[in-house]
Amino acid sequence: MLTSPLLDHPAIVHGFGRRHDDMQQLFPAYWPRRPVQHERHGTHIAIATQPNEDCGEADGMLTDRPGLLLAIATADCVPVLLARRDGREVAALHVGWRGAHAGIVERFAALVRGRGGDPGDWRAAIGPAAHACCYEVSAALIHDFCERTGLPSETVAPNANRLDLPAIVRWQLGQAGVERVSVQAECTMCRSGGDGRFIYHSYRRDRETRTPIVDVQWSVIAIADH
Repeated sequence: MLTSPLLDHPAIVHGFGRRHDDMQQLFPAYWPRRPVQHERHGTHIAIATQPNEDCGEADGMLTDRPGLLLAIATADCVPVLLARRDGREVAALHVGWRGAHAGIVERFAALVRGRGGDPGDWRAAIGPAAHACCYEVSAALIHDFCERTGLPSETVAPNANRLDLPAIVRWQLGQAGVERVSVQAECTMCRSGGDGRFIYHSYRRDRETRTPIVDVQWSVIAIADH
């Protein structure tokens, strides 16, 4: 499991899982009572308030309640874990290209402001995802992201027809006011271990053989339940 120094805080537990990481084993006090969301590549962010809560169709969760493990399932999309610098609120976002294009990061910033907060008080860690080395998309989508963000094409797609979605999400977080952001460099599509086996599940790489819902890795964050 990977962690980000940016989220190191005595009040926070977090981690980015790989394909064989057992979250039940890693977080035994939290995993069985985690809130659940049903991801739809949209922009809705639910407020989690109680254990085992069904947050409905959502691609993000936010909580100020200790002990609630916010869990994001991905297999190429970008997982984003966020924590207020004082450790009193945490959030997790599932950001695919549709969510990034529709504005889920901006929705998060608006939610924070609507709760009387400031996105500048938050820190964000971007986890393993498909990177521009492998993430092939249409030229039209790349052009659309360039138009929407104002970013140069070499940032949006440093390789021909290969989208750098983590770079886009990092830029969106900065635009939303989240100034401190870390990015894991590992690509879910091509990263392998010393034995040559892939470390992450990948929707695109294993589209024909993967089991939906099951073949995912989890990214999690919670306010510690001391």
